[in-house]
Amino acid sequence: MLKGNLTCTIVGKLLTHYVEDNLDKKYKEMVSIHLRNCPMCMEKYSVVKRLFNEAEKKRRLIKEREVMYEEISLYLDGEMDKSRINDFESILAKRKEYEEALLNISKLKRMLNNSFYKTKYTINTDDISEKVMEQLKTSGLRNSIRRFFTCFLR
Repeated sequence: MLKGNLTCTIVGKLLTHYVEDNLDKKYKEMVSIHLRNCPMCMEKYSVVKRLFNEAEKKRRLIKEREVMYEEISLYLDGEMDKSRINDFESILAKRKEYEEALLNISKLKRMLNNSFYKTKYTINTDDISEKVMEQLKTSGLRNSIRRFFTCFLR
């Protein structure tokens, strides 16, 4: 079917670019004419446009969450500018998802810190390193490793 000097196949291939507004004026007008005159292509366009709008909505939500988590992280780490703290706290008071995310992130950070300090103060890495080195010396593993690498270096 030829309407607006473009076939349905060509219009089908251009639909995504048309929806994303990535066509030059000439092709944009040709696709537009074809869509006005071809119900089948208009139906395809409607589906592509709806999917594009849904994807854009999800992209915006993801971006908003990234900004939210970044702001929460700055706030909790004490890295937020003093001028932004009041704005952030007013957003925190108004938006439930900020408050929930703040609580979850603070719990996670507290758990990570506790785990880090427990590990830091209960394990003496110098003793472990010395024990490993002693085992390597006594087990003859060092010689085995040396022989293994010399095979490849020849």
